Amino acid sequence: MKIPSEWLTQRVENRPISAHRDLPPMPALRIRREWEKLKAQAAEGDELWAFANPSNTWKKLGKHTGYAIVRKGKIVQSVVVTSD
Repeated sequence: MKIPSEWLTQRVENRPISAHRDLPPMPALRIRREWEKLKAQAAEGDELWAFANPSNTWKKLGKHTGYAIVRKGKIVQSVVVTSD
């Protein structure tokens, strides 16, 4: 899935814990692992951002959240961690 830059919500420095605190242990672990894999692909100077598609797109696309590597203002890699 191609992630538009408008979906970026906040820059993240640390692996996700609090954002997925209400999830059962296995899904939360999967999300942390996906984030760690993505972070391992980041080059020096890259930024990791969380994203979520806007509610006005949910009917057509479903609800998606995840993380993206942003390099020089462009999304170069992303991973969807939740979908409804």
